[in-house]
This record gives sequence, structure tokens and C-alpha cells, in this order.
Amino acid sequence: MDWISPTDRKALTLRVPDRTEIADWLAGEWRLEIDRRRLFHLLPVGIGTGAILVFGAGVSIHWSLWGALLVLFAFLNRRARAFGASGAPSLFLLAVAFGCLASQIELATTRTIILSGDATVRITARVLSHETDERGRARYYLKLLSTERPVLSRPPQIVRIVVSARHQPLRPGEIYRGLVRLGPPSGPVRPDGHDFAYRPYFEGLGAYGYGLGGPDPPPADAAEPDALSGRETISRFIAALRGVVTRRIVEVIGGDSGAVAAALVTGERAGIGPEVEDWLRGTGLAHVLAISGLHMALVAGTAMLLIRKGLVLLGGLSLVLPVKKLAALVALAVSTFYLVLSGASVATERAYVMILIMLVAVLFDRQAITLRNLSLAALAILLVTPHAVLTPSFQMSFAATLALVGLSPLFHRETENQSRGPIGRLMRRVGLVLGATLVTALVAGLATAPYSAYHFQRLAPFGLLANLLTMPVFGLWIMPAALIGVFLMPFGLDGPVFWLMGLGLDFVLSIASFLHARFPDQAVGLMTPSGLVVLTAGLLILCLSASRLRWASLPILVLGLLLAPDRRPDPELLIYEDGRDFALLSADGLHYGRERPSRFVAEEWSRIYAPSISETAEGEGATAPAGTIPGLNDCETRLCHFQTSSGIRIAFTRDYRLLGEACDTADIAFVARAARTRRCRSGAVLVTLRTLRQTGSLAIGRDMPGGAITVRRSIPERPQAWNAHRLAPWPEFWRKPTGENSAKGATAANGNGQASRQPQ
Repeated sequence: MDWISPTDRKALTLRVPDRTEIADWLAGEWRLEIDRRRLFHLLPVGIGTGAILVFGAGVSIHWSLWGALLVLFAFLNRRARAFGASGAPSLFLLAVAFGCLASQIELATTRTIILSGDATVRITARVLSHETDERGRARYYLKLLSTERPVLSRPPQIVRIVVSARHQPLRPGEIYRGLVRLGPPSGPVRPDGHDFAYRPYFEGLGAYGYGLGGPDPPPADAAEPDALSGRETISRFIAALRGVVTRRIVEVIGGDSGAVAAALVTGERAGIGPEVEDWLRGTGLAHVLAISGLHMALVAGTAMLLIRKGLVLLGGLSLVLPVKKLAALVALAVSTFYLVLSGASVATERAYVMILIMLVAVLFDRQAITLRNLSLAALAILLVTPHAVLTPSFQMSFAATLALVGLSPLFHRETENQSRGPIGRLMRRVGLVLGATLVTALVAGLATAPYSAYHFQRLAPFGLLANLLTMPVFGLWIMPAALIGVFLMPFGLDGPVFWLMGLGLDFVLSIASFLHARFPDQAVGLMTPSGLVVLTAGLLILCLSASRLRWASLPILVLGLLLAPDRRPDPELLIYEDGRDFALLSADGLHYGRERPSRFVAEEWSRIYAPSISETAEGEGATAPAGTIPGLNDCETRLCHFQTSSGIRIAFTRDYRLLGEACDTADIAFVARAARTRRCRSGAVLVTLRTLRQTGSLAIGRDMPGGAITVRRSIPERPQAWNAHRLAPWPEFWRKPTGENSAKGATAANGNGQASRQPQ
């Protein structure tokens, strides 16, 4: 290398910076974060972390200790800032403690009563809302007023029932009387799975069921129901309005497009068939059904654009009036109306808070779209409903918005318009729209992929193509037509507009059907919670950082990808909590304990453990099962034996008198009856309907090939608040109410949730 001069050789030498230089560089980047006020984002992140500790990890500390921790962390933060040190750690810990305290307050103030078990009961209830599903059945949300035959000791406040019988639909506020079959919300179908009782508990929904016939006509001597409170009157009006708008949209558009259109406007998705949901989910378009930032932004943007352009066209109004601010006020009113009409889900609330902040920023001539607005929206939701942090809607909605807003500076480039003619300008605008759609779909898809994989075990790899083809139609055609149609409805001029909206949705559904048939979504298996947490940390650092510290997220994201796959051995036997459905896992797939397993359970298990095998489902369209467990004949009166792939012996029967023999002849004694015996003297694992009620669904296998038998339960030994009903006495045995005692029993049941009962 003699031909290289000493000066050039010195310049080409790789020099490792010393500690002082590294420290100075880190200090400079950190000062940039502080100057850009990025420490503010530690507040929602910390509060969300505290909520996860309480609702996800089960952390429970007395509120007084949380108060002491709040004072301590606030003091540490103040002292750190006084000495010129970074207060970020103490600020984050302060937010975590506050999040834990807010979560425990929500748990303490949520008084939902979940029904303890299945019951056939005659009810008197007030109709809160009414929907019609894809099969034409009526779906009612009811507020229970009284129960009889039997009088329930723990009656839920709100129930949802489906009525198949033909009847004149009841409107919100009317009284429903009739015989129904009620049951509690389902628990997880597998350990560590989604608990289907979580959201109903915080939403006040205590039971699901169906009507045994239609509602009864009111008796001649029926007493007048109590008058509605002011809040109930407003809720009744909103529910009635949603029902009117939904029925009108479905009437004009009809078919699958009409059901989707109603979901886009009022949030009522009961009319969407499972096939359409499969199309949208498999092509990555399911997000259009959840009214979120996309819908709210399109509605607010369309309203603001129409008002602003309309005022400009009215002569010289733009010279004397603040047209932009007037348009922002109208857009705010329209957005508020849309929030109320759509049912105000978590995603809609998040989008509304962001739109509210953006429009208020316009009114005060401030920048509208910022990460601070997103953090304020997160704070607003987490402080009111901290449990939402564990829901897929919250996680996917905020992940997509965070990625789009946080990474927008990396993609934003000002370009000079060189086009002189109208055709050139038009082509440039089309290119910008397509480019923005492509980047938006790519960024949002990557940001939400971990949460889709964790909650649904599915990914839509061709979702980018589906979004690229359909999102311009949503933004320029469907949602503007929806907005205009709703506001023309009182004048009877909405028909042609909704018809045009239906044409746009026909196009979208045809694209979804075509792509789903050729490029379906892919199963990815189970994902670990630790992998999701690490990936979330990487996403937060990447999107919230203002300096080059954001690139520290890359190794964190790589680590999250390495931790994501669940490498634990699959279970060998799955038992659902109701005891009716169970399945063996083997190399050739799932083998069920009955020929026609529950559709709900079969879909969940097959998606997770055997996604390539088509399983049986109850109801219409059910086909023959991929396999059933051999030897399960006449298990009502005899003991049936079978083995797992590793040789675990299972004895199954529905005759409680054979419990002792089952314990003596197997490793797992499964008696599908509510036996009072809790354990086997032989040391075998005993599974009964009573034990399943407390453990939830079970996954049985070995900790390693040839290792010990492991039994994983879905419900912890100390159940969470939304599973506390599993410890309540059930079944209950009732005395027939007579005379004065009957009235007292009904009053007690309706007043404080207690009723006299006679145990057997």
C-alpha cells in the first residue's frame, strides 16, 4: 500500500471512539429528545404499563401503597430535575404507579354481575337496543328488571339474547317478557388464550342467551314500568336513531354490501355474514369494519372540505369570515355526531379524541397532526378505561396510528411541481394518492402484524395489495357518500347516494373475494407474550424518538422476532370448559370427542393447532370432521379408554358412578358430570364439570418428550374479577315461590342480588 499517502492512510483508518466521545454523543442525542419534548410520551406508555401489570399480570397492591409510591416517584423526579439530572426514570415510574392505581380503581368500581351458570328462566327486561343478524334473527340487549321460575340469586344487570322466532321487533325502551336460556360469557378456549369474559365484564354484559320462542304479549294486569332516567332516555334515543339509520341503509343497499355499509355508519355488525368477514380478514381489510381513525378522518375531512369550499364559493364571505375555523367547527360537530351514532368503541374514541385535538389546534392556529395529540388521546382513554390496553382494538389502532405519525418525517419530502398542464397536474395528484396509499398500507400493516399474530394467529401477507386497490375507493367514494347520505336522510333524498355507496362496496367486496380465493391469510402459530412486549418496546422507541437514538430499536425488534415463536411442545389433549368438547392432537391433526363439535371451539383450536385441516362446525355448512377419537361408543353408561401420542392414558365417561374405576385405570380421569369428588386417591388427575368450572379449559401434555404429565389451566387459582362468578354456588335448587314470600324473593333478587334458596 505504498501508493497511499500517509495522510490518506490515516483518513482511511477505522478509529473506535473512546468513552468520552460516546458519552458526549449520547448526551447530545438525549438533549435533542428533551428539546423536542419527547419525554411527555413516557406518561401514556407508563400508565399503559401499569394497566398491563394489573390486568395482565395480576399485580394487586393496596391503594394506599400506590399513593405512597406516587408521592415518592414525584419527589424523586423533582429532585432529579433540581440537580440537572434526567427525570425520565422517575417520571416513567410515576406514570406506572398512576396506571396501576387507576386500574385498581376501575376494578373496584366495576360492579358487573356475571351469571354463575346456565339457566332457563322467565325474565322481564327493558330493551336497550335491537339488531338483526345475517340470518334474520333478532338480537336484543336487555336490562333485567326481574326473573322468575326460578328467581335468580345473582341476576346479571345486562344480557344479550338472540330470538329466532318470528315476532314484531321491540323498540328500545319497551318491555321484553319471555322464557330464555342464559349462560355466562365463555372463558379462554386454551390456556393463555383470549378470555371472552374480559370485555363483557367491563361493558356491563353479564350473560348471553337465546329466546325459547318469541317475547310474550304483555299481561292485562301488567304494572307500568318505572320511568326512564335522563341518561336512559338519551341512551334510548341514540339506540333508536342507530336502528333507524341501520334499517334504512340495509333497505336501500341490501345484501352483503348493505350490511357492511351499516357497519361503517352505525357500527352494527350483526348483519355481516361469516363469509364476508372471512374475505375481509383474509385480505387484511377487516380494519374497515372497526370504526377508527380512517373513518373518523374521512368523515371530518370530507365535512371540513365541503364546508370550506362551499363558503369560498359564496361570494366574498372568505374575505370577512375565518372560513377555515368555521369549517373546523362544523367538522367537530359532525365528528361528535358520528361518534355517538357509531356506538363509541375504543378505536372510535381514540380517533375522536385525536380529531378533537386536531380541530381545536386549527381553531388556535396550531399544528394539528403531532405525536403529542396521539399521546393525549391515549391518556384520555387509559385514564377512563385502563382495561382497554389489553384489547386487540386498542393495541392495533394505536400501533397503526403511532407508526404513521411517528415515521411520517422519514417519508415526507417536499417536491416541486414541474407540471405545467392540467394533465400533468392530474397525473401528479393520482401518483401522490397511490403513493400515500401504498406507504400507509405498508407501514400500518407492519405495525399491526405482531398484534394480529398474537391475538388471531393469522397474517395477511397480500393485505398490501388489497389495501392499495380498495383504500382510494373508501376515501374518495364510499365514506363521502355515507356522510352525505346520512345528512340527506331527514329530507328523503338519501336513496341515490346510498345506492352509489353500495356500488363502491360491491367493488370492494368483489376484490376481497377474488384475492381471498387466491391469496388467503396464513397461519403463524402461537406467539409468546414476551415477544409481543419486546416488539412493542422496539416500535415505541422507533416511532417516538426524535434523534438518532431511534435506531437502537433495530436490535430490540430483532430480539422480539427471536422471542416471538412459542416453542413449547403442543398439548396432547384439549378439554373445553363445558366438558362437551375435547380433542386429541396428533401428527395428522385434531381428533374430536364427538362427530359434530362446537363450531366456535373447533375454529379456535384448528386455527391454533391444526390450521391446515378443515374441522367440523355446528350449524349450517358443517361438514364431516377430519377425525374423531376411536373407541368413544356408549360412554353414557360405560368407561371409554384412549391414549395420547405419548401414552397418557385417559378414561372418559358420563356416568358419575364410574368415577372410582376411572381414577384407578388411567392417568387422566375425565367424568363429564358435576361430581362432588375433587381428586383421585390413586393420584390420577380428575377432571369433572365442577373442576372445569374453576379451571376453565385445559391443555394436557408432557413438559418434554417422556417427561412428567402437565395440566395447564386457563383460569388461575385466584380468578380475576371477570371470572369471580366461577366461585359462586352453582347449580342452585329453588323452592317454588308462593304468596307473600314470592314477592319478597323477587324484590330481593332485583334489589340487592340475593334471593332465598333451598339447597338440596
